[in-house]
Amino acid sequence: MDATRRTLIAKIHIAKKDLAMDDETYRDVLQRVTGKDSCKNMTVAELKKVISDMKRLGFTPKQTAQSIQKHGRKPTTTEDRQALLSKVEAILADNNLHWNYAHAITKQMFGVDFVHWLPADKLYKVVQALSIYQAKHNKKEKHPSGQFG
Repeated sequence: MDATRRTLIAKIHIAKKDLAMDDETYRDVLQRVTGKDSCKNMTVAELKKVISDMKRLGFTPKQTAQSIQKHGRKPTTTEDRQALLSKVEAILADNNLHWNYAHAITKQMFGVDFVHWLPADKLYKVVQALSIYQAKHNKKEKHPSGQFG
């Protein structure tokens, strides 16, 4: 069994526990989605279908270690800055950037080590800087030759 299958099966079992399914209900879901009553007999595509169905039933997967390594973990902050921090997170994810990029911008602009330490007015300026980066980056992708017309 390869690592991908093991990861998907583990995620299915976590979903089963989070959704408080008994064994009979769990096997009914597997049967309904794939026609099989055991994960070990499923293909990777079938396992992904089961996970999608469990999400439909209310399962919300946590951030994986792999996604945390790729983009970093979203810092926590006070409620008044949470919306701005979510905007930073969205722009970073859209441009496939790590949280360290936002921290570096914060350090360069304000001399503060971490973006979540900023007050709301300065955090808004970081969002603006990231938005400008995003606009420039998207413009370059649409016109890779450098000609705009």
